[in-house]
Amino acid sequence: MANHLPSSDRRTEILDAALACFLARGYAATSIADIRSRSGASTGSIYHFFDNKGALALALVQRAVGGWSGSSGEAANPAAAADISIKASVAGLVRWGLANPAALRFLDEVRSLAASDPSLAEVSILLARGDDAARTRYADFVARGEVRDLPWPLAHALMLGPAYDFLRLATADAAPDAADLLATAAWDAVRAS
Repeated sequence: MANHLPSSDRRTEILDAALACFLARGYAATSIADIRSRSGASTGSIYHFFDNKGALALALVQRAVGGWSGSSGEAANPAAAADISIKASVAGLVRWGLANPAALRFLDEVRSLAASDPSLAEVSILLARGDDAARTRYADFVARGEVRDLPWPLAHALMLGPAYDFLRLATADAAPDAADLLATAAWDAVRAS
């Protein structure tokens, strides 16, 4: 009798294989056959869960964003003060990124590719929605006088740029207080005087 994985386990196995392939070969160079070979799943099983390679990328981005959000605690609370929300978001990104370096590398790569690769249109839409929500949240903080009135791309770069840069360079023995230090720096960069 064949050993069959539960559906959720098979889907996770396929996603993990896709992530490994995307990181090893790059998104554009990876084929469904590569993912099939790495995961041990049949082509039919892959297409049962995912319509195409772009859908695999979208699921990986959703998983990454969910992991970051799950590590960010109060960041999503609409009633949270700006300092609590911004610090929680940045600290959550750093904690999640240190714990999931492969997913972070993929998220970093796919963010750049999504702007020009038609197969990543759904990823581009998801990322744009997230950016719009963050932009709106920041505008609310500006209106409440909690943060400086900065153009969104600058505010975003000041808050998250150092965290992304740290995560690109970090090793497994990264400073244990890095998340808190970067969260405080992000808040100091945008808080109202």
